[in-house]
Amino acid sequence: MTRSPSLRSHRLTVTGPFNPLGTRVAQGSPQGQHTLITNLVAVAQGPTVGQKPPPRAAVRQVYDRIAPHYAELYEGEGPLPHFYQTRLKLVSTLLKRQRPGIVLDVGSGPGVIGDHLRPLGFRYVGADASVGMAHECRRRGGTDTGRFCAAASGEALPFADAAFDAVTILGALEYMEAPERALAECRRVLRPGGTLVVSLLNWSSLYRLLTRVRERRNPGKDPIPAGQFTRWEAERALRRAGFAVRSVAYFDMELLPPTFAENHPKVAQHVAALFERLPGALFWWLGSAMLIEAFPF
Repeated sequence: MTRSPSLRSHRLTVTGPFNPLGTRVAQGSPQGQHTLITNLVAVAQGPTVGQKPPPRAAVRQVYDRIAPHYAELYEGEGPLPHFYQTRLKLVSTLLKRQRPGIVLDVGSGPGVIGDHLRPLGFRYVGADASVGMAHECRRRGGTDTGRFCAAASGEALPFADAAFDAVTILGALEYMEAPERALAECRRVLRPGGTLVVSLLNWSSLYRLLTRVRERRNPGKDPIPAGQFTRWEAERALRRAGFAVRSVAYFDMELLPPTFAENHPKVAQHVAALFERLPGALFWWLGSAMLIEAFPF
């Protein structure tokens, strides 16, 4: 399931004094400032990846429901389309460097990445735990004989060992109950010398910190909250699964507070685009997500 950074509505109504860090406080109130600092410390300490993943049934139910319209999230302007469009460009650039072969897209959603990889000469196989998403992926592929989609869990892939030249898993690990098992499955089906491309939400970014503060103040708004990874956690999980990291790229450079970005999408997209022209290694703390290229050892 190619996942969105959040399923929350992008229209938020805020009343009363509001701190951009997501905590309502009285202007200049020492008590309010203490509450804000306490919130920040608590959120910064956890929870971290994989502690409370959303139930599989809940994930499937949500994505079955939105499957017919999910591809539309890649279109237009604003933070969410910008996130998806940037990721598509980065993935296409990475895979363009290798000889075309068969790509498995774990958590494929409607298979939008397949639209970009087919012109590069790759054959595309999408796998998604959501039956609705798998159906939409097949529908969008039409009569293309180089494209196949199946309803399958990333934690138990129904494919033979060493069957694929490349595997992508873009925004899906965050919703899995056993992400390390999914990575082990990716390792199993990947051929020697193949490439794994993983997209993850960056737990260490400023934007993710601010969203966690907001969630702490207004819990339960997202029916299937996504997990977030630090780079260290991601690299450790990859090593355990048998992968060595080749590169890490941070993207979706979010400097503005989430509420402001949601209410002023064009401004947020413009600011993100400006920062993405600068060296990503220097602004890892702004990248709301990271794209990791790895290979099996």
